[in-house]
Amino acid sequence: MTRTDGRAWGFWTQAKLQMLAEYLSGFAKASKSQSERVYLDAFAGEGHGLDRLTGEKFHGSARIALDAGEDAGFTRFRYFEMGQKAAELEQRLRTEYPGKDIKVYPGDCNEKIPEALDNLESVKWAPTFAFLDPDGMELEWRTLKALADHKRGYRRADSEKPEYKVEMWMLFPTSGIIRTLALDDAKVTEKDFARATRLYGSEEWTPIYEKRKAGELSAAEARDEYVNLMRWRLEKALQYRAAHAFELKNSKGPLYHMIFATDNEVGTRIMSAIYANAAKQLPEMRQEAKDRAVGQGAFDLGEAHLASNEGYRYESPWEPPGLPEV
Repeated sequence: MTRTDGRAWGFWTQAKLQMLAEYLSGFAKASKSQSERVYLDAFAGEGHGLDRLTGEKFHGSARIALDAGEDAGFTRFRYFEMGQKAAELEQRLRTEYPGKDIKVYPGDCNEKIPEALDNLESVKWAPTFAFLDPDGMELEWRTLKALADHKRGYRRADSEKPEYKVEMWMLFPTSGIIRTLALDDAKVTEKDFARATRLYGSEEWTPIYEKRKAGELSAAEARDEYVNLMRWRLEKALQYRAAHAFELKNSKGPLYHMIFATDNEVGTRIMSAIYANAAKQLPEMRQEAKDRAVGQGAFDLGEAHLASNEGYRYESPWEPPGLPEV
């Protein structure tokens, strides 16, 4: 395998990318009347992935965005990757997609996204979508805030039209935060606590952790509370109209949640439909992956579905525990 072949991923990653492709297509269609559409990808990777079972190459998020919407697709593409991988990705994408406005920023996306947004100031009115797909807990609240603040004030003060913030679809490291905030004091450090605070932008996660340590919450309940807190902060602190969560699992249990934040009712309708459809398809995708792994059909009896969002509908986040009284 060469460096440009991409990493090997399971079917759940391809399911996530399929949802991304469907949403970007819908986003482009809904905003086709605008002359500019901006795509941001905070953890762009190599641009390709490999099926863990078959070795088949598939497009990663970088190329999915470039292909989305055909003639009415995105007009500006801003990617973020570490070190030499950034230069390699930019060279490959510019070669494969000549004429596209592509720039890959090298370095930590938490540092570089504000720089990219400053460079996009002249088109901050443009419909903008950010895909935030870290491997773990690398994403920081300051980045979410910078994205949410980017388009503020693009309409005149006397305009009756609503302003729409940057739409965000982010991986929330559900299992990772449980591992990081370990119950065994010997396994958790101040750096782990600081990482959680950077993710949330506050210490409002600590009451959940204390309840978990006290045995008042199970691991599953703590996961739900951590996800809910992020949704709560997206809606209350950053003032998004809705934050939609979708859980992805494999045979060993929960992996992560995808959280979609939007101000636009059209975005809510599109992503809600995608979530509902994915909840139906994921068990079949997992079965197909198992069939390929064993070389024959296999039938599961009694195994939990991969997604808990069948018949998806939005519900507002509940008030997290331990918030200070106002």
